[in-house]
Amino acid sequence: MSGISGLLDIGSGALMAAQAEIDTTSHNIANANTDGYTKQRVVTEAAVPFQTTYGFLGSGVEINRIERVRNAFVDEQAMGVNSDLNKATIQQQTMSDVENIFNETSGGGLSDQIRSLFAAFQTLSQNPEDIGIRQTVMQSGQQVATTFNILNSKLQNERYQVGQEINADVGKINELASTIAGINSQVVGNAAAYTDAPDLKDQMDNAISQLSNLINVKVTVDPTGVTNVTAGGAVLVAAGTAYNFKMNQTADNITISRADSTQPATVVSGEISGLLDTYNSQISSFSSKLDDIANTLVQTVNSFNSTGYTLATNGNPAQTGKTFFQGNSAGSIQISPDISSNLNNIAASSSGDPGNGDNAAAIANVLNAPVMSNGQSIVSAYEGFVGNVGLAAQRANNSVQTLQIAQNQMKSFQTSISGVSLDEELANMIQYQHSFEAAAKVVTTADSMYQTIIGMVA
Repeated sequence: MSGISGLLDIGSGALMAAQAEIDTTSHNIANANTDGYTKQRVVTEAAVPFQTTYGFLGSGVEINRIERVRNAFVDEQAMGVNSDLNKATIQQQTMSDVENIFNETSGGGLSDQIRSLFAAFQTLSQNPEDIGIRQTVMQSGQQVATTFNILNSKLQNERYQVGQEINADVGKINELASTIAGINSQVVGNAAAYTDAPDLKDQMDNAISQLSNLINVKVTVDPTGVTNVTAGGAVLVAAGTAYNFKMNQTADNITISRADSTQPATVVSGEISGLLDTYNSQISSFSSKLDDIANTLVQTVNSFNSTGYTLATNGNPAQTGKTFFQGNSAGSIQISPDISSNLNNIAASSSGDPGNGDNAAAIANVLNAPVMSNGQSIVSAYEGFVGNVGLAAQRANNSVQTLQIAQNQMKSFQTSISGVSLDEELANMIQYQHSFEAAAKVVTTADSMYQTIIGMVA
């Protein structure tokens, strides 16, 4: 419509657009420090012009929508980096705990205790009938066994705690899935309202972001605005339906899957991925290696003690076949009842003759003997094992540092796109204020023109 009425419509439309822009800018300023808030902007477009005899005449401005300022590609990349960082961080934390278990820096650790045991056998070889030295040998062996038991217990407790964290994270996944499905239900109920509700979209993005911190996710949004989510390759949320996950634990490992399925999810990033790797691979591998070292110590010392001769006393002849240790793992190793009940059963002799300590000397030589399956000595194998734990912890630290740099870069990039800049918003406020004043001038001008015409008629 042309004429004064059309001018008034254009002015009022411009007023509404400027008001919406001022309101949106104010909303941005108010939420500048709100976590998870995305900058919003008013998208306007020229109103449909109308045709006149001299061509198309503009009819002002219309508000198309209020949208969030986002970059989908940057958001996806940031989500991937966050997921990888959470995996690395949980591995760093766990490996730090494991490294502390095997801390040998202060001395008196297991490697020193093993050396002390074989040193005691060396001393016994020189005085095979000395009951005090035999007591020292038994006590040294008991200390080694106890330390193996303690290390194993701490390692298994760490593994147990990791399992508890996995279970807790599965619960968090289910809660977030329910949140996402609930928002989807609002979308299904009123798709138009969702399209025009940036703050509700922020809630959805925040839930998905938290979910990606836990597990690798893939997100698709259909034309109606419904968000569908897969986690670990399994459908987690489909429209308004959330599918719960569960933890599956056996004697050897843990997997997670949908509650209605036995197919393990393919977890490659996120906190749960780090926990699963730690539980199923790293701690399990460390535990197996510690068991191997303990078992080799048991078998090697026993092979010598059982073929050597005990101390003949009080008319009791020297015997063979007595074991020094019992057990076959770090958790089960202990001094054999043969020794704890009778110190004379420490087989120091290779012949049974009085004063012979050759077998004790042979046991002492085990200290540097390549008795492990890889050709290492027991002490070298343990020290190498401790070194590998330290290297694993260092790799975890390096990974976290690298990913933190990447995350900071992505956050900075995201903030430059989606974050609220108070300077920018204040500049926009002035601009929109001027637009509002100009639009108001158009309305007052139209009103003045009406008054003029009314005065001419009167």
